[in-house]
Amino acid sequence: MPAQKKAIKVLLKGDKKLEKLDTLGALDMYQKALYMDTTLADSYAKISDIYVYQRKYDKALNLLNTGLRITMDVPKDPESISHLYSIRSFLHFNMNKYGSAITDLDQAILLNKTNPNYFYMRALIRRMNGDEKGCCKDLRKAIALGMDSAKVYQENYCN
Repeated sequence: MPAQKKAIKVLLKGDKKLEKLDTLGALDMYQKALYMDTTLADSYAKISDIYVYQRKYDKALNLLNTGLRITMDVPKDPESISHLYSIRSFLHFNMNKYGSAITDLDQAILLNKTNPNYFYMRALIRRMNGDEKGCCKDLRKAIALGMDSAKVYQENYCN
């Protein structure tokens, strides 16, 4: 069995531990999967999600930076790589680095144009930065992709 398939099996074991609220067990499995295949973007995403949950933002950011550098060199899964960018954008947002957050969401959208969450998140940040036109454009796109909850925001802020 190729290393990546083995690593994916270990990731799934980690998911099962997380479902049982065993965060440390899940983290251990995700780290084992990462050790088995450093190009598997999901490993970086899942570990970073746990670090974010634990409010270890610096640790998550360092891991995501490494993960993006490695996975972009071996682009296997654009959807998973886009998720890495979206997590990192969330970290930048929490650190009040709104320009970096938007840049990462731009990258996430380039890699995955069908995820309405990316457009919605970017819309909110654009609104905070005074880009009403960009905000409304992203909200329309999020709605077109099936995010009905964005309609409320659009009704309040876009004509």
